[in-house]
Amino acid sequence: MFEIRCASCRRLLLKAADRAIVGPVDIKCPRCGTMNSLRPLVIEPKEPFSDRPDPSGQ
Repeated sequence: MFEIRCASCRRLLLKAADRAIVGPVDIKCPRCGTMNSLRPLVIEPKEPFSDRPDPSGQ
């Protein structure tokens, strides 16, 4: 479990399990009115980018 707190006033907004948030979330703090945007972490691809074909075909 991890805690999400307001970036301005540090009020607790959410407690969530690992990987519980799979998409972007916006939460308005009821105390100060700040909009807090949460984005899930991007998982690194297993293969390096240099091994992928060039989309321009060159």
